Amino acid sequence: MNKLLILLFLFSAGSFTGWVIELFFRRYLDPVESKKKKWVNPGFFVGPYLPIYGFGLIVLFLLGHIRIPSLSVTHPILEKLLIFIIMASCMTLIEFITGMIFINHMHLQLWDYSPYWGNIKGVICPLFSLFWYALAAFYYLVLHPKVLGMLYWLSKNLAFSFFIGFFYGIFLLDIIYSFNLLFKIKKLADEYQIVVKYNAYMSKLIDIREEAKERSYFFFATRLSALSPKEVFERYRDNFSVKNFVMTPIKKVADKVRRDQQ
Repeated sequence: MNKLLILLFLFSAGSFTGWVIELFFRRYLDPVESKKKKWVNPGFFVGPYLPIYGFGLIVLFLLGHIRIPSLSVTHPILEKLLIFIIMASCMTLIEFITGMIFINHMHLQLWDYSPYWGNIKGVICPLFSLFWYALAAFYYLVLHPKVLGMLYWLSKNLAFSFFIGFFYGIFLLDIIYSFNLLFKIKKLADEYQIVVKYNAYMSKLIDIREEAKERSYFFFATRLSALSPKEVFERYRDNFSVKNFVMTPIKKVADKVRRDQQ
C-alpha cells in the first residue's frame, strides 16, 4: 500500500483517538483538571483531533517494528521494556518540542504541567512521561497487531480512503480557523509581553459567558458578555499568564511604531 496513505491514515486515527483519550483523562483522571468537574475540549482545534497524538501514533508504529537482536532471544521481556522506554522517550521528546515551539514562537502554553513535580518549563514532567510509557506498552502489546490488521484491510478496500480525504478537508478548514484565533491571542500576548496559558484563557472566556448568562434577564445581555479579547486581557491576564517574556530592543521599537500607527 502507498506509504503516504499509511501515514495519513495513522495520523488521522491517532489524532482522533488521542482527542478521546485526553477528553476522558482530563474529566476523570487528571489530578488538577478533574477537580473542576467540567468537560474540556483538549487542544486548540475546534474539531475532535489532537495532532500530537497523530504524530505519536506514526512514531509508535515505526518503533513497533524495531528489534534488539542481542536481547530478543535471551531476554525477550527486557527487550520489550527497553522498547517501551524508547517509545516513551520519543513521545516525551515530541511533547517537549511541540510545547516549546508554541511557547517561544506563539507565546502560548497549550498545556501546563507546572503543578507537577519535576516538570521542565511546564511542558513535560515525570508523571506524564510515565503515562506515555504505559500508553507505549499498551500500544505495543495490544494495539500494534490491530493497526497492522487495519492497514491490511485498508489495502484491500482503498475506497475507504475517501473518508481519510474527507477528514483532511475538514482538518484543513479547522487549521485556518484555529490558527487565525491563535494569531489574535499571540498579538495580545506580544502587546502585554506575556506567555498565555491557552487552556486557562479559554476557561476564563467560558466562565465569563456563563456569568453573563446568569446576570442576563430575558434578552438583555450584560456588559460582561460584551467584553472584547483586549478587555479580557486587561482585567484577567493574571489568571492565564505564565510569565513576562523578554523582548529585544529592536522588537520593542517595532511594536511601539506599530501601535503608534494604529
